[in-house]
Amino acid sequence: MRKYFLSFNILNFSKTFLSLILSVSAFAIFAQPALDNIKAVDSIYADNIQTVQLTTSQLGSNVAMMNLGQGALKLIFDDLNNEIKDYLYTIDQFDRNWQPSRLEKIEYLDGFTEERINNFKNSFATNVQFVHYELVIPNATVRLTKSGNYLLRVYEDTPEKTLILTRRFVIIEPILTPVPATTSTSATNYNTHQELDFSIELKTFRVQNPMNEIRVSVIQNGRWDNAHLLVQPTYVQGDRIIYDYQDTIAFAAGKEWRYVDLRSSRFRSERVARIDKGDETWEVTLRPDLDRSREPYLIYPDLNGGYFVETQDFTIDNDNSLRADYLNVHFSLFKKEELEEKDVYIFGSLTDWKINDKYKLTYNSETSRYESSLSLKQGFYNYGYATIPKGKKQFDCSELEGDWYETENEYTFLIY
Repeated sequence: MRKYFLSFNILNFSKTFLSLILSVSAFAIFAQPALDNIKAVDSIYADNIQTVQLTTSQLGSNVAMMNLGQGALKLIFDDLNNEIKDYLYTIDQFDRNWQPSRLEKIEYLDGFTEERINNFKNSFATNVQFVHYELVIPNATVRLTKSGNYLLRVYEDTPEKTLILTRRFVIIEPILTPVPATTSTSATNYNTHQELDFSIELKTFRVQNPMNEIRVSVIQNGRWDNAHLLVQPTYVQGDRIIYDYQDTIAFAAGKEWRYVDLRSSRFRSERVARIDKGDETWEVTLRPDLDRSREPYLIYPDLNGGYFVETQDFTIDNDNSLRADYLNVHFSLFKKEELEEKDVYIFGSLTDWKINDKYKLTYNSETSRYESSLSLKQGFYNYGYATIPKGKKQFDCSELEGDWYETENEYTFLIY
């Protein structure tokens, strides 16, 4: 049996509106930007906003998720304009298709429908100065009353209501009991993919038509870009719903992620070749990376493509969020020849799991390397390289990284 880290979570989308027993909610009077043209994705819309994370307290988890009525999520981000601004936030519910739900805010929010982010501080003793913002959900003014899919929107309180970032998260309820099964793949991708088969125990939970009412989304390492969304059951056997497909819920396994330790600007870590003092910040040159597609698989601990912020340059009053500096980090990937008709990008949680021109590398024929420089806050980072044919949208993480079935990945099952 192949073993992966599996976590099962349940979201309950009730069709009943409990309007009579909802607590009275206070309403803010701020005008919000229209939701119609906003996609339910993780995005940053302003160049001055960096290091955005919406996480639980679990280190290394890339899934923004918490139980209904228990735990909390924390949003953190930096404004590199270094000016204190009025940032507002609002929370919208989405259905299982990630389309705006039909519920009014009063039906899933207890408290203000919009509020300011009041927790902010200036950076301390950093070369690059910034304002650090934090928001905890739930809090004294906002509480969620229903499980489901949600989008957190943050925007600047200007006449235009400028949207600066969005983050999606899920609120879950422990209603059903899932049962993982053995995993297998076909002979064609046996060594490169991980297939997930499983079943759901209904027990006392009443469902009239499981084939039509129950759907499951499967997420790898917190990534929504390659998730298998709303998979229908294969068949029902008594009180058990069976998901047993061939080559359907299968993920490219990848390899353990590349990593770089940027926690110190004074001492070089394993992957750092040079550290130089620049005019505005430290210039950090990494050792050249290599194409790993044909390299043997190596097992080592990683963050499944994630990262965390930390500085080791201070030992007293070490507030990582305020003392961690921004570094100009130089990446390079050795390739004897430029890939024909393809572009190369840095990829991972630090890119919001997207292909973005900000993270595109340029081929240098003199050094035979793809090169790029990124401004990154001190911390420990996982990353990889993705390719995409010029003019296309579909990217490939396997061409430069390779896949191996033994790779440790985290899988999350959301049962709707």
